[in-house]
Amino acid sequence: MTMYISATFKELTRKRVFLVTLILTFIFLVLFAFGVRELTGMTGQNQVSPAERLMNSIVLMVLGLFFSQFLAAFFVLFSTMGTVTGEQENGLLLAVAARPIPRWKLYLAKWLGHAVWITVYSTALFVSVVWTIHIQAGFPILADEMLRGLGLFLWMPLLLLTITMLGSVYLPMLGNGIFSALLYGFALFSGLVEGVASYGGAHPALEKFFLLTGLLLPTDSVYRRSLFELMGGADWAGLAIADMGPFSISSVPSNAFLLYTVGYAAVLLFLGCRAFGRKDL
Repeated sequence: MTMYISATFKELTRKRVFLVTLILTFIFLVLFAFGVRELTGMTGQNQVSPAERLMNSIVLMVLGLFFSQFLAAFFVLFSTMGTVTGEQENGLLLAVAARPIPRWKLYLAKWLGHAVWITVYSTALFVSVVWTIHIQAGFPILADEMLRGLGLFLWMPLLLLTITMLGSVYLPMLGNGIFSALLYGFALFSGLVEGVASYGGAHPALEKFFLLTGLLLPTDSVYRRSLFELMGGADWAGLAIADMGPFSISSVPSNAFLLYTVGYAAVLLFLGCRAFGRKDL
């Protein structure tokens, strides 16, 4: 298994989009840290109360992690949208599949190889943003809340990885990238609309629509639960983001929903292994 993880890293480094992603991520983190420092400096000059400073740090945290999930999602999309069909087109997949191992093990090995590096990238991104807010804006961090938030933040791109790899078995590389990006964008847009609709009370039809969207691709729901846990769960700091317009958390996904996402990923992995085993190479 270590061999496939190493091979996946070599494959990623050969792609120019990987280098571009790292450069853009570094630029984002530098600009974000600079912006937070400037905003906190302006706040310090105005002598705001500790409660206002905490609210400002919460707003910065929400915005920073919102764009961080964008970066994590596009890292997944660009690195995995051609995992099967892309390698099939250049002949690499036929050489790898010729080894005397079951195809389903090869599919799982590829998933695990990508999952390791996606986890490393997303962890570095999450910790950088949270630590920047903690140091410069005074956001309070508790170890258990940060670990819960980090675990759920990592689960979001892994869910997207699972559906992107399944799509790569059936669709060409570009088509799979467009399909996965639109599906992710649809889930994200639904979450933003739900945050706005919560102010006047969502129509029952809209509530069913939001539920079906979350079941179809639960990435945004998992992200909102991650944010909720990081902000202190049911404490007032967690409830403070319930009044932030489209970034509000009108409903918090339950533990039962998180268990659903585990089953969701397991089913998609099973379907991917089965489809890959039957695919004509």
